[in-house]
Amino acid sequence: MKKIIFSFVLSFAFILNSAQTTAPKPIVIVQNVVMGNLTLNSLDPNKIEQVQVYKTPSTETAKFDDLIKNGLINITLKEKMTIESLTIAEAKKRFKLPSTALVFLNDIEVHDGNILIAEDLLKTSSVINPDKKTNNFSAAVLKIKTD
Repeated sequence: MKKIIFSFVLSFAFILNSAQTTAPKPIVIVQNVVMGNLTLNSLDPNKIEQVQVYKTPSTETAKFDDLIKNGLINITLKEKMTIESLTIAEAKKRFKLPSTALVFLNDIEVHDGNILIAEDLLKTSSVINPDKKTNNFSAAVLKIKTD
């Protein structure tokens, strides 16, 4: 009986852990810059003026409508903070990708090349070249993760 209970608990823990790791993560924006968790964790809570959570597109999030699919957290600071950032278009150039390259942020395709992203997000980004054997991409892809 103990083995059955242990197996059940172990299975439940595995399912719960799997559900947590596959849950879509919202995009976090600070001062109009898409941030990663590493940068976000360095924010002093006392410097935050306002936090807004969006689940659907609105006039306030028009620039980021591509990214709102999994939710969007917009953080306004009391004072300006220097965030090293670049646009999606500049990120493509940094990786020597053509302007036709696709960009995915947390597996969501980004169409606006003017969206600013934190520089540190490029450290864990990857480029996927079109290959009919392994993917169906018609152009190179830049994959950016915020976690």
